[in-house]
Amino acid sequence: MYSYAPDIVVSIDFGTTYTGVAWKTPRTPIQVINDWPGSGDRAERKVPTTLIYNHDGTVSSWGFMCADDNDGPWNGKIRREFFKIFMEAETLLEAQRRGFANAPTTTVEAEQYATDFLQQIYAHVKESIETQMGLQQSGGWADMPVEFLFSVPTTWTSLKMINRFKSIIRNAGFGVESLRHSAHVDLTEAEAAAVATLKTSAVTLDTDSLFLVVDAGGGTTDLALMQVTTVNQEIPQMSSVHQVSGIGIGATLIDQRFVRLVARRLEAYPEVTATGQVPPDYPLRLARSHQFRTVKHKFGERAYTQPHYRIPLEGVSHSFNHAGLLINNGWMTFTLQEIQSLFDPQIDAIVTKITKELDWLREQDHLQQVQYIVLSGGLGSSAYVREQLQHRFSRFCHASANNAAVIPCNDPQLVVVRGLLLSWEQRWATGGHASVLTARIARASYGVVVMKEYDTIHHFGEDSFIDPFGKKWASNQVEWLIRKGDAIRPDSSIVKKLFLLIKPGDTGRSLVTEFVTSQVEPPYMPTSKKKGGVVKVCDVKSDLSGVEEGELEKKHKRAGCFKKGKTWLVCHFEVRVIVTPADLRFELWYKEQKFSGNHDPITVQWDEDGTQIRA
Repeated sequence: MYSYAPDIVVSIDFGTTYTGVAWKTPRTPIQVINDWPGSGDRAERKVPTTLIYNHDGTVSSWGFMCADDNDGPWNGKIRREFFKIFMEAETLLEAQRRGFANAPTTTVEAEQYATDFLQQIYAHVKESIETQMGLQQSGGWADMPVEFLFSVPTTWTSLKMINRFKSIIRNAGFGVESLRHSAHVDLTEAEAAAVATLKTSAVTLDTDSLFLVVDAGGGTTDLALMQVTTVNQEIPQMSSVHQVSGIGIGATLIDQRFVRLVARRLEAYPEVTATGQVPPDYPLRLARSHQFRTVKHKFGERAYTQPHYRIPLEGVSHSFNHAGLLINNGWMTFTLQEIQSLFDPQIDAIVTKITKELDWLREQDHLQQVQYIVLSGGLGSSAYVREQLQHRFSRFCHASANNAAVIPCNDPQLVVVRGLLLSWEQRWATGGHASVLTARIARASYGVVVMKEYDTIHHFGEDSFIDPFGKKWASNQVEWLIRKGDAIRPDSSIVKKLFLLIKPGDTGRSLVTEFVTSQVEPPYMPTSKKKGGVVKVCDVKSDLSGVEEGELEKKHKRAGCFKKGKTWLVCHFEVRVIVTPADLRFELWYKEQKFSGNHDPITVQWDEDGTQIRA
């Protein structure tokens, strides 16, 4: 599968609220980037996904440095955060409807913020790794094979969303600094979390054990239902039981509810902000404070449980008191029930999503029960979330999870970057023959438009033509390569054999093939483009320039009474399709080898409407 070992492999978990990065070499263990600018001596392992722009649109600060960079109309600066979730049109429209502060006006704006932020990430990661490897004095990593691995939320179910994200990655600098650099969208966040769970979890997982990963992050909660297939400690393996899925629930909603809670208090006493006793942006600043972050992260821990929680805010006088606002000596007080009310709607939504997944498992009459519900991500690391989920699934036992234990995964906030690297490491160590994830479930059907030998019964009314050899063909027929619900091996590709007819002396060696998709259930799949439910995804141009005429098969049509005979050259080749929940890629193969030549052998022209179809 791999022709070379990259000298450096870097994994990036671009998150809604925080971003994590880890890296390794073939000889070293996983190392997490923790020297983020502005983090001081705290060795923070994730950096806030935040930007502050100057009035002229240039980046003023990013990450931790935003804490010391005042933004506001008085200095022309503006803060941008949560832009990852605003890259989806539906989420952005909902945020604008609710009057979300600083929401971008378009998804294009959100994509630009993502690009600007990831440019900063790339520059810092490059500097950090080159410094640690002692490369800065020898030209850096430009001439070294470097591979960048990205994950995506399972809620990104359209190819358009994935293609736009790949463009953002490239525009930010990943995989383009050198011909020896590459960048890939590798796994969904839930799949990466499942890989890390199988490879590093302290619990015992037997062959055929079922576990459900719930990766609850800043903006989304992703689910992956997995079954263990091999328990070998060196090369454990698992397969997807159901297609990965997700919902727009995450820790950002806790922040938003907290902002509204504080704002409602202030609305009852407008004179407090009018007189400057508290700043007008008090709710937002309090939600961004280190103290609120501590309350949010530690809430539910036994040692941290108390009837009241007091949160200070820099800029409010220590002598300021206000009984109505529950402020004493500059500290605002919140009850245990108020903090619970921030979490509970998110927990309710996660419980509903988990229950639907368990319901599906029961409907399939699956013999195994879910043994563990594994929590990961920022919200998933919350002791309160874990306690509440365990309480609810213990109290209301589900037929498919009678005795399921709700457990945290190892290092839940970094599980995605670790999972990406652990997945790569096992693929490399086994030559691509023993991926951690042995099978994933197709979320849509994919096929190719072909011609088929005309049959009057099956092809009546279909478009048709007669080829140079006098044979009649039905055109615009669909050959389904992957059907929705199929188990797909990630270390193999779907092969479509094609051929190209060429006149002797003709130097042209290219063929355009149309690929389509469908959400129609497999028993009712349409057989041609003329039938409903078929949507074009892209045109794939296969360019075999460089193949010599002498390599091609000759096909001769005999002469008729009044016609000359004809000789045609036939070029046989393969287009291989790699389908993942996060991507769709194509390779050109000729004579059992991946074709390269001195040009790009595959060109993909994506169809705007087709890529917007959500799986």
